[in-house]
Amino acid sequence: MHKVGNINHESRRKGRAIDPPETCLPGSGWSFHQAGQAQVPLEGTGRSIRVTPAIMEKSGYKQVAYFWFPARGRILTNAWELKFYTFWDALTRQRTDGALVRLITPVLPGEQVEDAEKRLQEFTKEIVPVLEEFLPN
Repeated sequence: MHKVGNINHESRRKGRAIDPPETCLPGSGWSFHQAGQAQVPLEGTGRSIRVTPAIMEKSGYKQVAYFWFPARGRILTNAWELKFYTFWDALTRQRTDGALVRLITPVLPGEQVEDAEKRLQEFTKEIVPVLEEFLPN
């Protein structure tokens, strides 16, 4: 029921940058509505993660998504932060790798967006500790 999109970009020196969802999804026909930022508490850690929530619609089908860009201990939530820290890390660490994490759940028939978002929050709490093992540090 959940979709995990983790695109790991090893290097941007070849000219490929991470496309933020608000850029690439409308190109494939999705209506994309960003909803600011949200904090999702991570169970048992005393920490939370900052995410960008979004509602996406296409052909009567609706989804709720969270996305963020993990980068060497930072959680970035917009393309401008990503560009700045990619430049900074290229200068100071000689690294330009990064990742985009996008978690998606459908808004099921008869369900409200809030119900789907609650499900996505629970999944985020479970998956973030697992993902951290695989993301660039």
